[in-house]
Amino acid sequence: MIRYLFGPGKRDEHTDRHLVASWNDYAPGPGRNPHHTIAQFAGRRDQSVKAIGDRAPATTFWHCSVRADPGDRHLDDADWAAIARRFVAAVGVAPEGDTTACRWVAVRHAEDHIHIAATQVRQDGRRADLKFDQRKTQAGARQIEKDYGLRRLNPGDGAAAKNPTSQKRFKAERTGRAEIPRETLREAARQALAGAAT
Repeated sequence: MIRYLFGPGKRDEHTDRHLVASWNDYAPGPGRNPHHTIAQFAGRRDQSVKAIGDRAPATTFWHCSVRADPGDRHLDDADWAAIARRFVAAVGVAPEGDTTACRWVAVRHAEDHIHIAATQVRQDGRRADLKFDQRKTQAGARQIEKDYGLRRLNPGDGAAAKNPTSQKRFKAERTGRAEIPRETLREAARQALAGAAT
């Protein structure tokens, strides 16, 4: 994950990759500093996972992408750092004032978004409680939109169709499809339902 965040991206879209915030604000990131390697940085972030050895969970990291709407005002690094801290606190990755919370980083490699990557193991060796993380991030996002004067989205009820992952979109593009198969099937079902008599 760290290699991807500080790398050029799959389509060279990562133009100015750099750390905007982390569990330790003194942790130097490899993006703008050639003396700090990705491996060194990832090793520091993952120390708590390595320390528990065989007891480490199968999935050792948590990832969240936070994106501003194209019509929103420009957010600088300080804004994104504050937003990242609010997200990790809201989800339970690093509650405010918890000195043994999970190690996390917020990396910005484009103007309009950041990625937050955190371990799922706290520095005291316990596993983080990340239950209902999607619901918590959505609630946190709605509050951030309000506080920062950004475009406000509806909270939703969780019943809407999920957006396709970038992996599915790229696969559709590679195979020459205009949309992913699930969307094609969904539209065919809608049309069949509209024409059905019973």
